[in-house]
Amino acid sequence: MTQGISIVIIDSDADILSSISKCIKGLGDGATVDGVSTSFETGFELIHKKKPMVVIMEVNSANLDLYIERIGTILGRFPRVSLFALCDDKSSDTILKVMRAGATEFLLKPLSEVDLVSALQKVGRLWIQSPPAEAETGRIYTFFSPKGGVGVSTLAINTAVNLYEITKKSTLLVDLDLEAGDVNTFLDMNPTYTISDVTANMTRLDRTFLQSVITKHKSGIYVLAEPQRIEDIVGVSADDIRKVLGLLKTMFRYIVVDTEAGLNESSTAALEMSDMILLTFVMSLPGIKNMQKYLNYFVRLGIRKDKINLVVNRYLSKGDIKIEDAERILKHTIFTSIPNDHGSAIASLNKGVPLNEFDPKSKLSQAVKELALSLTRRDRQGG
Repeated sequence: MTQGISIVIIDSDADILSSISKCIKGLGDGATVDGVSTSFETGFELIHKKKPMVVIMEVNSANLDLYIERIGTILGRFPRVSLFALCDDKSSDTILKVMRAGATEFLLKPLSEVDLVSALQKVGRLWIQSPPAEAETGRIYTFFSPKGGVGVSTLAINTAVNLYEITKKSTLLVDLDLEAGDVNTFLDMNPTYTISDVTANMTRLDRTFLQSVITKHKSGIYVLAEPQRIEDIVGVSADDIRKVLGLLKTMFRYIVVDTEAGLNESSTAALEMSDMILLTFVMSLPGIKNMQKYLNYFVRLGIRKDKINLVVNRYLSKGDIKIEDAERILKHTIFTSIPNDHGSAIASLNKGVPLNEFDPKSKLSQAVKELALSLTRRDRQGG
């Protein structure tokens, strides 16, 4: 997978240059070292002359600002380069600063062959292989509710897991609940990078960069996490969201988006980009009233009615309001109803495991699986 990757290495330590060069040559499948340099100035000239796919460059944490500037200089002139930062400081603050400067990978000194091969394989997949045909028709499913606390995150997470389990096709979960997202917590994940690291580097947005900041969960799905700090939310614009989702459609077959309650710039952008909106509510008079307002608003926004699918969560079959009552009031078919099993939902989330792992035979788990199956059937039908 690393065949044909050209590399320039910049490090002030000649021994490290020699060690990395030998490691790359020892891979034996076509990755080539096109040049090495112990100085940034000479290394920059090498990049200009050789036009490598990858630059491996030391980053000295004792003078971090200088190296951040150097990363910016390289990527500003050569935006298609994948830059691997090699550093002896693994603090989260240093990693975030380096990645926000535009580095594709953050590698620790002393460099392990396993880490290097993994990083080069990512570049190889994205540079050498053409995108699979299915990636050209990726579909975005956005879960949205006007009101918080109705279980949107639970449905989004478990729908994504089931989509992958059913189809084995590339599936991504995007947490766009920027202020209070909890996908990481509910899946027991601790990713290094988040969506704010993407939007802070929009000038070099490409498949290589996106792949480097997305985390794979043990269930098989990928996750683009919510910002970890409140101050990181400020720089996430609606236009950024549109661009990121547009590129993700070329990389993943299914993109499931979890949004925060109510409308804001980011959720509106996701709704506009969606192939299907799963408008989620609980069966109550206030819930139905809210649905009426939002259905009317979506019409004014220009969103087609066939893109909007109503999902009743925590449905009580013996409740006062029936599915047919809601459909008559809303003049809109209910796409699916999910039975009320708040206990199982909370228990699985607290354990950090999806429903199909926590209790696959529960009515709740079966209902979410059926929801995912319905989406795949529509997908095959082109709906």
